[in-house]
Amino acid sequence: MKAGPIPDMKRILLLAAWLAALTLAPWASAQPAGPQPWWPVQPRPLPFLHTLFTSDMVLQRDIAAPIWGWAKPGEKITVAVDGKAAAQAVAGVDGRWLAKVGPFAAGGPHTVVVEGGGHKESLTNVLFGDVWLCTGQSNMNWPVRLAQNAEEEVKACTNQNIRSFTVNFYSALTPELLPPAARWEPCTPEFAKNFTAVGYFFAREMQGKLNVPIGLIHSSAGATAAEAWVSGEALRHEMPFDFRERFADLDQTNAFFGPVFEFFRALEQWTAKVDPASTAKKYASDPNLDTSDWLDIAVPKPWEQTGIPELRDFDGLVWFRHTFDVPEKWRGQDLMLSLSVVRDADVVWFNGTMLGSKQMSGIRNYVVDASLVKPGKNLFVAAIVNTNGPGGFDSQPSNMVLRPLTNPGTNQVRIAGTWKAKRGPAMKDLTVPFPLPRVGHYKTITALYNGMIAPLTPFGIKGALWYQGEANGPFWLQYRRLLPTLIGDWRKRFEVGDFPFLIVSLANLNSLQTKPVEPGWAEIRESQWRTARTVPNTGLAMTIDIGDPGNIHPRNKQEVGRRLSLVARKLVYGETNLVASGPEFTEMQIEPPKGDKIRLYFKNVGGGLRLKAGDEKLKGFIVAGPDKEWVWADAVIEGNTIVVSSPEVPTPKYVRYGWAWNPLANLFNAEGLPAITFRTDE
Repeated sequence: MKAGPIPDMKRILLLAAWLAALTLAPWASAQPAGPQPWWPVQPRPLPFLHTLFTSDMVLQRDIAAPIWGWAKPGEKITVAVDGKAAAQAVAGVDGRWLAKVGPFAAGGPHTVVVEGGGHKESLTNVLFGDVWLCTGQSNMNWPVRLAQNAEEEVKACTNQNIRSFTVNFYSALTPELLPPAARWEPCTPEFAKNFTAVGYFFAREMQGKLNVPIGLIHSSAGATAAEAWVSGEALRHEMPFDFRERFADLDQTNAFFGPVFEFFRALEQWTAKVDPASTAKKYASDPNLDTSDWLDIAVPKPWEQTGIPELRDFDGLVWFRHTFDVPEKWRGQDLMLSLSVVRDADVVWFNGTMLGSKQMSGIRNYVVDASLVKPGKNLFVAAIVNTNGPGGFDSQPSNMVLRPLTNPGTNQVRIAGTWKAKRGPAMKDLTVPFPLPRVGHYKTITALYNGMIAPLTPFGIKGALWYQGEANGPFWLQYRRLLPTLIGDWRKRFEVGDFPFLIVSLANLNSLQTKPVEPGWAEIRESQWRTARTVPNTGLAMTIDIGDPGNIHPRNKQEVGRRLSLVARKLVYGETNLVASGPEFTEMQIEPPKGDKIRLYFKNVGGGLRLKAGDEKLKGFIVAGPDKEWVWADAVIEGNTIVVSSPEVPTPKYVRYGWAWNPLANLFNAEGLPAITFRTDE
């Protein structure tokens, strides 16, 4: 008897049986060992117009904004805005073309028409405004629907001058040309509930102050380290000794695939290798194939439950064929093919053309390009591999339909019923491993740059918001060089100069500080502060007072967005008299004549130094002598300075403030912004 179903993570489809054949061990750190939900499902030909450019988009105002795509080499492309010629381009030898429109002032809506080589794309409701790249790890990824006062906030998301383009997770081993499928979405409750909360609240503040459209390009992923977001070129050049072993893993992985590797072509080659008869007889493409020796099978139903003796206890490859009628009115339309649940891995064809593949059990929805669709009879073929448990299609008949991709409510063709099936090789005979795509995982060095940043360049942006650092906490000293490397790399790639880069300093977390010095995020906050001090056109938003000690994802993203907007208004938009930051340490002086006290000086004092509301004395300051034995300090505000001392340290030499995960930090300015944590002993 067959064993029952086992969990997907243990199953990992064919890979579980074939890891030895793949000899994955030398490069397992660069690529996941088994299938992942975000692996590519369908081949994506390079489009006439890059997928960043859709209706409802925001283009950067006041610059020559790039628009690009692909056509046949030598073809001429024209871009018109509101019916007036705005730019022209010629496709290069690789087919890529790029035109620049503008500069245009803020406003809209506009209509942008791109045409050439028989293609024409009309983009409506286009705005010109300021575009901000929102990126980092999970605190940037955190959506509006999970923020503080989420229900009220979602209902209030009705600003048509805010738009967002959300990049889904994709970790690639080499730079990609297209991001995962996405489109620009307007700020309505339906869409904005899933916007990045930090980005949205920043945009809301900025749009209200500037009265210009704000576009967000959101590209972030939880638990990711900064080195995954930097190009390989930049890391190898700027930090050649930091990631040698990980680059060796990556290089070995890429060498395994070779310089030219097409995943979906490899899938077709795989079916030919493991079942040569399928190629010789053209199972996937011949509409006139003699199927008299094929089985009649009920679909959808696991093949073990169909009553067919030769499939009752079968694990391995089974072929399916079916034809269905497409109505004339669907001619020229993209279609959605819903196949219910497939167990486990599949490779599918439509009218002889590879449609896609997925290597994990689950729901299958495939887009059928209009070029493959013809009125009348259409041929669908699937090769399904099952390793254990139920195999084949497994759902209700009503879940198997073909319908137009747009206007899905018009009508649909039901495709469940009696299909043709043919048993292929059993698992024990499948000695060739199922192909892997050329992808990494969330920890793979450079992989998120490759999959989620490189495909966006050189889109015109105003600046970037960066909320990241948790994953690099233990490597804070390296982060001092890593974050500036990332900034310089992105500024080079986006080709808009040294654009503003605004950093969120990590919030307080864990139990309240009880010792003068505690391990945690103090050093990574310092590295963020050092970057803001030393890299031109960068700024820092402090959040040391608005974290949730019990949650690494504090929900008060409204205040994070507001503080970022203050930094932007001063650094980027020239509000020079605005107090955009809390007190920032500048220098210290050992007080004469006894030398038993230290006076600290600050900038960004604003209306004056203040205690946190309700507190009676300053907390969080510690002092040490030359021996660096830290003790709690007495700290007193004197004008715009602070004097610290301790009877336990007669000759103080060093001071720290807020040196813990969740420090006793209660120094603010009159504007209610917290002081930046710091130390003087470096």
